[in-house]
Amino acid sequence: MAFRMHRRAAISAAATLLAGAPALAQSRPIRFVVPYGAGSGPDLFARQFAQGFSTRIDAPVVVDNRGGATTIIGAEFVASAPPDGQTLFMGTSTTFLTNPFLFRRLPYALAQFQPISLLIRTRLALYANVDLPANDVAGVVALAKAARAPMHYGITGRGNSTHLTGEALQIAAGITLMDVPYRGTGPMQQGIVRNDLPLAIDGIPAWLSLAAERRVKVIAVTGDSRVGALPQVPTFTEAGLSDLGRQHWYGLFGPAGMPAPLLARLNAAAIDTMRDVALWQNLVHEGGVIETNSPDAFATMIEEEKEMWGAIIRRVGITLE
Repeated sequence: MAFRMHRRAAISAAATLLAGAPALAQSRPIRFVVPYGAGSGPDLFARQFAQGFSTRIDAPVVVDNRGGATTIIGAEFVASAPPDGQTLFMGTSTTFLTNPFLFRRLPYALAQFQPISLLIRTRLALYANVDLPANDVAGVVALAKAARAPMHYGITGRGNSTHLTGEALQIAAGITLMDVPYRGTGPMQQGIVRNDLPLAIDGIPAWLSLAAERRVKVIAVTGDSRVGALPQVPTFTEAGLSDLGRQHWYGLFGPAGMPAPLLARLNAAAIDTMRDVALWQNLVHEGGVIETNSPDAFATMIEEEKEMWGAIIRRVGITLE
């Protein structure tokens, strides 16, 4: 009888461990929801991360692009997913730091998500059509001040980092611009190349080939230093304007309620993926800053930075419905 009780206890303990880490004992594909369109800068990063993460988590990782509505569409989908490790989310500073200040109602809340690890901070740049008669920030500011109507500039969504950077640029330079939201980087690039749009603000990696082919002009970049891939392009600070906002970031999240063993495994795999120098050397060259942390430290960071972004949004006075 005693032997049967010990055996039963062992079986129960093993079952508990397996229930606590369902994604660790099988190789069903993991859905990695990316709240941006295919071909965009965030998507390029996500696919590279998925490649490295897959080998470390020992399971296929499939990128699921659910772009639009300033990351709300993708976030809402993940918020209602089961916390079994089969659905993960590339959340951003837009998702959790700015959207809560921009929208009166959101179909998701941070409490529905489990922060796993910060992954990377990124940079933005101001782009111009090659025929625009300005090659630097001073020239763009002069054109904007002389224009009879506000010059248009492309963004990838109202309320996201591209939009807020544009609003901060207007305040810092004393100019008025008109934002033109696009559904993704690709359509916005077409607008710049076709000269349907004089200016755009976006990330850097997806634009490098166009810049190298001289199909767009890069006017300035955000951040404290120049970008290795664009050594000739000054920062906004160098151009006489203070840095336009905090660096945008991407992080790994899952639905709230994930078992502790699963969370620890996902965090370790994410950190190890981001430490792969060979995997990220190009992205760092393109202005990315690798930064990882623990789930608790990530949650604390979100709460701290949320107030910083909130102050910027209140100052600009942006609200979205």
